[in-house]
Amino acid sequence: MALSDMLEAAAAGGSVEVDTGWTQGRAIYGGLTGALLLASVKGRLRERAGGDGVPPPPEAAEPPPLRSLTVSFVGPATPGRVELQPEVLRVGKNVTQCQATMRQDGEVVAVALASFGRHRESALTVAPSHPAPDLGAPDAVEAFPYIEGMTPEFYRFLELRQIGGALPYGGADTSGLTGWCALREQPERFREEHLVAIADAWPPAPLQMLSGFAPASSLTWTLELVAEVNAGTVAPEGRFAYEVATDAARDGYAHTHAMLWRPDGELVAISRQSITVFG
Repeated sequence: MALSDMLEAAAAGGSVEVDTGWTQGRAIYGGLTGALLLASVKGRLRERAGGDGVPPPPEAAEPPPLRSLTVSFVGPATPGRVELQPEVLRVGKNVTQCQATMRQDGEVVAVALASFGRHRESALTVAPSHPAPDLGAPDAVEAFPYIEGMTPEFYRFLELRQIGGALPYGGADTSGLTGWCALREQPERFREEHLVAIADAWPPAPLQMLSGFAPASSLTWTLELVAEVNAGTVAPEGRFAYEVATDAARDGYAHTHAMLWRPDGELVAISRQSITVFG
């Protein structure tokens, strides 16, 4: 099933069939999990806007801009059918708070909290303190290929072009990386769900410091949107510059923060992760 079809099914509510090609090890790719959870709550918000079944005007049907999405990966979701249960927690004058739960075979595998917020007047403006890295032209570097049995399955659908840092398990001295990322098949209209699907694509940055293979997985992931993401602000090809740094690692856990910029240098999102490392 194509990404667009899965997002549409998630927005309609109920269950979604996830193909085997979207895996990351034994589990469904985390960026897809987050995108499906987000799509489900946005679908519920549109449903509420419709009220008695009368289609709302376009400006009322679309939820306010997404400000933050936090996903807790409770257990490994495997390819196949997953159930999505979105819930609107509160609709305020400016801020809307939602929750979504993903279940498989009756067990909770992921939970997300999504916060949406309308624009409001404020005297506070602080420019991003970290400029976009100079990565050169995206096409100057070849994208990682999908190699069956060697790269994650979801590399079929995500395009990663690494510029700085090292590959996982190479015993490197570095713990950060930079590069360009995008979907291989561009959507008709770029939406917040597409950014969520892209933002989690890179391997955990500190794994490049290990000298041999060790399993790792995301424990929690928060994506904070600094700028609006929609068809009017992001081109259909949806390319983003990416830079991640490892803040700390000890006792089998690592903590990273990353930033994503549009090609014009505007900061779009900040991504923060807690990662479990089994080695």
